Amino acid sequence: MSALKRKFSFKRNSVKTFLFFLVFTSFLWLFIQFSKNYTKVIEAEISYVNIPEDRLVNENSDLSLRMKLNGNGFRLVNQSWIKPKLKLNIEDAVRVEDNIYFFKINKEDGFLRDQLDFKGRILSVRKDTLMLHLDFLKGKKVVVQPNASIKFMAGYGSDEGLQLIPDSVYVTGPDKIIDSIKAITTEKIELSEINENVNDEVHLAIDSLPKNIGIEPQKVSVKLRVSKFTEGSREIPISLVNVPDNSAVTIFPKNATVIYRVALDKFESITSQDFRVVADYNKVSPDSPYLILEIENAPDFVHDLRLREKQVQFVILK
Repeated sequence: MSALKRKFSFKRNSVKTFLFFLVFTSFLWLFIQFSKNYTKVIEAEISYVNIPEDRLVNENSDLSLRMKLNGNGFRLVNQSWIKPKLKLNIEDAVRVEDNIYFFKINKEDGFLRDQLDFKGRILSVRKDTLMLHLDFLKGKKVVVQPNASIKFMAGYGSDEGLQLIPDSVYVTGPDKIIDSIKAITTEKIELSEINENVNDEVHLAIDSLPKNIGIEPQKVSVKLRVSKFTEGSREIPISLVNVPDNSAVTIFPKNATVIYRVALDKFESITSQDFRVVADYNKVSPDSPYLILEIENAPDFVHDLRLREKQVQFVILK
């Protein structure tokens, strides 16, 4: 047994020794590789600081700078793992117009290496001058419009319709773009077989807007008050209008039936006096013995208004 144990112990020691040398040689190889000099092209993201509060950066400004760096692997590794960034102070720029600024870039200047935290050499920069274009910042309120498809279950409806809260949002951005924005729509709202109140939230459709447009808030509440509906009808006297003073006209029939849908709890409150049906003599077609009927007045809370009789016959009395 002791010989067998010595054999296993020898094998374990051999494995440990092998692993030690494998790790050691791997680290040694990496150290040698990282000690070598390399050339690498990077693209640094530019951010501008000390911008006036009533201005914002135009998207046509220089927002990145490509550079060629040279250094050992240890110095370049940070530029590979982390997105390089440069901060440019507007106070260091040359102002050529009200909203146009230029920054001189010198690859020999220690500013770039300090910003990149890079101890190697900067071989070249793609541009030696960077342009900053500022826009006037503007804000205003715009109405929110629902992009909705609503289908009620049979016998149900809504007096108030779909409500958005808030019904407007505040948008900010370049003045020329803000002036062109008249409304913001919601993302698609799909409601089907509705027979109860709806309380939900929906995001605004902002993906198509430029990235430099700010919107607050970016989502709104959706409310829909649903009621049981029924159909009603009323017989209404027809009002003949715009008959010339020197003419006498009579119509047949003299009443029309208005058909509508209304919430069940408001059904009894509707009377014939809530409606007005007219026959406009000015709209008579040549050689036609009929006048077209129109509903001129109706309560705001009735829906799907229609007339059973679309027209009436008229006679000019001698």
